[in-house]
Amino acid sequence: MYAGTRGKKVFCVPGCTAPGVVIIEWKPVMEGASNKDRIIRAVQETADELEYMVYEASVVLRGENSRVIVKIDHLRGISHQDCEMFSRSLARRLDSMDVLPNYSLEISSPGLDRKIRTVEEYRRFTGAPVKIVFHDGDMKKAIKGTISAVSKDSVDIQSEEGDRTIEFSAIVSANLSY
Repeated sequence: MYAGTRGKKVFCVPGCTAPGVVIIEWKPVMEGASNKDRIIRAVQETADELEYMVYEASVVLRGENSRVIVKIDHLRGISHQDCEMFSRSLARRLDSMDVLPNYSLEISSPGLDRKIRTVEEYRRFTGAPVKIVFHDGDMKKAIKGTISAVSKDSVDIQSEEGDRTIEFSAIVSANLSY
């Protein structure tokens, strides 16, 4: 609803009882989760187009301080140029969608200490140093070593303490440990 107040147009947001919510220029766009969904879809489309994998993506909608944070991955690894190329392509896509008036992009790789989350990632990093936190009975334990083998149900770790097989169902967290 619009009302005149000292020559300014005031838009009262539905449910707003406090005066002072003034929006000089207002464009209706898809709200909340819908905008986030559209942005995440744009992230995935950009990754598909450039042949990257999206390791992680998040959107923080805060008006002029909105942020789109993306970690991209590739089997050959990620360079600074990869992040730059992805950032430029995603920015063009987001700008053409006109869903964010102002935003910042944060594009990076998962990093050297990345989480290992899937059986495929364990296989990919066979031979890499890892730290795994896991349940052993009623206790939590941690082991540092090298991934030596991966099956559908477990991962084998070679460590200074000896070889150990850990069931995926017992793993609390796992990270590369370079």
